[in-house]
This record gives sequence, C-alpha cells and structure tokens, in this order.
Amino acid sequence: MFQAADTVLSNYFTFSGRANRAEYWWWMLFAFLVAVSMVLVDIYFIAPSFGQSAMALDGKSPASLVTNLLLFFPSLTVSVRRLHDIDRSGLWLFIVFVPLIGALLLFIWSLQGGTRGSNSYGPSPY
Repeated sequence: MFQAADTVLSNYFTFSGRANRAEYWWWMLFAFLVAVSMVLVDIYFIAPSFGQSAMALDGKSPASLVTNLLLFFPSLTVSVRRLHDIDRSGLWLFIVFVPLIGALLLFIWSLQGGTRGSNSYGPSPY
C-alpha cells in the first residue's frame, strides 16, 4: 500500500502513462484510510478544542477539508492513468457525471485488467 502511495505521490502531476490495478486500488485504500483518520482527528481533537461537539462541526472540519484537497489531485491523476491502462482516454472520467450509470461504468473499468503490452498510452506498467 505504501509503495503505491509513494508511486502516486511521486507522479502527483503526471497524467501520462499507465497505472495498473494494484497501484490504483492500493492508492484508493490509502486515500480512504487517511481521509477517515482525518475525520476522527476532527471529531476527537479539533471540535473539542473549539468547545464544540462533533455534530456542531456541520461539515466544517478543517483537517478533513485540507486532506481531501491534497488527495484530490493525485486521485484524479491515478484515475486517468488507470483509464490509460485499459486503453481509454482520461476524458472518460467525465462519465461520472451521468447519474448512477457513470460511476458504475468507471467502477467496472477499474476492475478490468490492463492492456497486455504497449498501448497508445505507453508501455505496460508491469
């Protein structure tokens, strides 16, 4: 998991190339765990320091907000590279705006194996 996180973070601004399934899913797990831990930091440390209950934060959780902003761009780039691995353009990410069908289609594509050998987006990540 940490190797995938290191790879994704070292390619923070890289949309070109390919990301295999393992790199993509390990990154998603890492990002999820970091996001959940920051929510817990907000609930148990930040809210009480302002004299508020966790429910009084109402979505104004500073640690979670900063973390989500920092994780958004690498998640975007690894998603584009994952689409490249199955020989699809990164523009297919916009399909997520089609209710239900778009997210389901992206999920199915993220589970597919990558193109064997080189494709139009570069050599195999293996």
